[in-house]
Amino acid sequence: MALADPAHREIERKFLTTGDGWRAQVVGEPVVMRAGYLSVRPESTVRVRMENAEAVLTIKGKPVDADGRERAEFNLPIPAAEAEAILASAMLDGGVIRKTRHTVQVGDSQFTVDVFDHPRPGLQLAEIELAHRDEVFERPGWLGREVTADWSYSNSSLAAEA
Repeated sequence: MALADPAHREIERKFLTTGDGWRAQVVGEPVVMRAGYLSVRPESTVRVRMENAEAVLTIKGKPVDADGRERAEFNLPIPAAEAEAILASAMLDGGVIRKTRHTVQVGDSQFTVDVFDHPRPGLQLAEIELAHRDEVFERPGWLGREVTADWSYSNSSLAAEA
């Protein structure tokens, strides 16, 4: 089942990396991120995230497919001071994730590689957002095992460890 409104849909695939070979293909500056979850339910997650000095409230729906690739997503900018207050509060469902995001160009595709500082220091996850579920993309040699449907690698699951 596809989501009706493509403007509020996320189709992504997530992979472990097999080393640091991706670093040679980084474009742009890294983004330091901190994120905490206000709600983690099977039907939806609600997250507040600082991206350098910018803040975003994100609401994600339950995946609409068995492999976890497609779901509704809404990103709402919020004042940074409010995001900081939420991240410092007792309202979070779990702790705060800390990671650095790198944009990596591979042919015509862009991956993001997140390098975690907390709760799993050194964990590297590569993600690619796609226009449609079966979009073909180049798979670089540093792209490892797919973990899209593995809940233990979701950010909300990692926040429970933080």
